[in-house]
Amino acid sequence: MRPFTRSLLVAASGMLLAAHLRQACARPSVAAAHLPPAKVALTVDDLPTTDDRPAHLSRSHIARSILHTLKKADSPPVYGFVNAGQLEDGPADIRILKMWRAARFPLGNHTYSHMDLGAHTAAEFEQDIAKDEPVLQQQMGSQDWHWFRYPYLQEGDTLEKREEVRAWLAAHHYRIAEVSLSFDDWAWNDPYARCVAHHDTASIRWLKSSYLSSATESLAVGREMSNAIYGRDIQYVMLLHIGGFETVMLPHLMTLLKQKDFGLVPLDQAESDPAYQDDPRIALKYGGTFLEMMMLAKHLPPIPHPQTPMRRLNSICTRPIPARQR
Repeated sequence: MRPFTRSLLVAASGMLLAAHLRQACARPSVAAAHLPPAKVALTVDDLPTTDDRPAHLSRSHIARSILHTLKKADSPPVYGFVNAGQLEDGPADIRILKMWRAARFPLGNHTYSHMDLGAHTAAEFEQDIAKDEPVLQQQMGSQDWHWFRYPYLQEGDTLEKREEVRAWLAAHHYRIAEVSLSFDDWAWNDPYARCVAHHDTASIRWLKSSYLSSATESLAVGREMSNAIYGRDIQYVMLLHIGGFETVMLPHLMTLLKQKDFGLVPLDQAESDPAYQDDPRIALKYGGTFLEMMMLAKHLPPIPHPQTPMRRLNSICTRPIPARQR
């Protein structure tokens, strides 16, 4: 979900943020109060950059901060999924891909232009995947970059299109980087940039709190879906996005994962879980996570949970900035 090509629907009080985090972590999950340890692979989409950032944050600073946080958390290598088309307008941003590689983190294919499969033919989509490959080959060298992440998690709005693209990916030696945990983290980036410009500390506190609440619910609901489908915790894959608010919230997300007893694993280990060999074989107008699609395929009832607060994210800090604050 690439913020600079899609209209978004969307440094105050560390003590309040920490209090919220403690409360979120102490709260019972949707499924049960006591759960066994789980495993999750983190992935980051939309490299090299995003335009949804406060003026004081450079694109390089955002990438450097995310890499620092992941390294500090002793994360195994985290795949960054690349839209090389961004380099047409900002060729200097190749430095961000080089930073990712210098950290010994791998890169994968996210299509050249962040193309929505639902709005294009299978042939157009396949061409866009292939167009992304030269930059991946250049940056990854002899290492394998044949992991593919669908933009918008849209795997096809018709079964025919879905199967055609999957056959093309298999023929070109790609593995699909399925997502099982997502909480629309991208939706906080633009509101954060606006609220920083407004110097609106109260709204920034709400952004921090709501981000953590959504992340917490995502973990609980993901585990409940996994147990409803498979009777166990699968190895999860979490979707994150490069962005300015991630520089603020990623350390707190790492704390949340640790307190919820999620251990970090590499993508290839998580995706080796037998569950990901299942194919829900459904066509959706809009994208969905692997677990959401499997719930639909198995005709299981949806699990109630709060939705991402898109309306407030879209409206917060949108009033004109007074001249004295510019």
